[in-house]
Amino acid sequence: MKTTTRISFLVALILCAAAAALPAQSLLDNDYYFAAKDLQAQSQEALDAGEYDKAASLAAEAREYLARSDAFVADRARFYRANGWLAVGNERLAYAKDVGAEENFKDEYIKASSDLRGAKLAMDIEEYETSVILSKSAIDALKDVQYVSKPEPASAGEEPSWPKYYEVRLILNRRDCFWRIAEYPFVYGDPRKWKLLYEANRGLLLDSANPDLIEPGQVFEIPSLAGEKREGAWDPAKKYPPLP
Repeated sequence: MKTTTRISFLVALILCAAAAALPAQSLLDNDYYFAAKDLQAQSQEALDAGEYDKAASLAAEAREYLARSDAFVADRARFYRANGWLAVGNERLAYAKDVGAEENFKDEYIKASSDLRGAKLAMDIEEYETSVILSKSAIDALKDVQYVSKPEPASAGEEPSWPKYYEVRLILNRRDCFWRIAEYPFVYGDPRKWKLLYEANRGLLLDSANPDLIEPGQVFEIPSLAGEKREGAWDPAKKYPPLP
């Protein structure tokens, strides 16, 4: 075997091995990922046929498409995250308006309205992180409005609370779905309660009739199950008490 051919053979083996490490299922199954899989298959065929230079070239191209897929997935996840928080912010603003916040919480209402306009503009120019910051700022400005007509707890101590919002995570080995989210102890601790989450958030799905079609970065509201107090977003660093 000639030296150049031996080098090409080794390069092909290395690149094919890397291409073979493609996950069994892409999170979003985009065109870049499908192209990478097709090129990897062609590379393997070339390698089996002893066409090492061709195998190396195809494997390298597969890696390029996989990198594009990763970038596409990351960008789409940022979009869904920003879109999710904007939806939550608009929902809070609509609720605030319904309970008279324009009069009773005028400054907070004005700030939240301004922040959400900025969040929408940031979304439009693909400044997703800025959009998230502004949406969260609006939600924070309205945090007290939802308790306008709620009586104070009878206990003198601090009332326990659980998260009101959950941001879908990118978990490759155990993909988030309504069933698994409902199972988290800070949600309901019972996967059978998944329909409660689905019904509350189906309007945020790409296909409202398909509860399996959820994306990383989407923000779902967690409805109260038994009157428990829920506020803010889930904080992985915080310990929540068992549900009553």
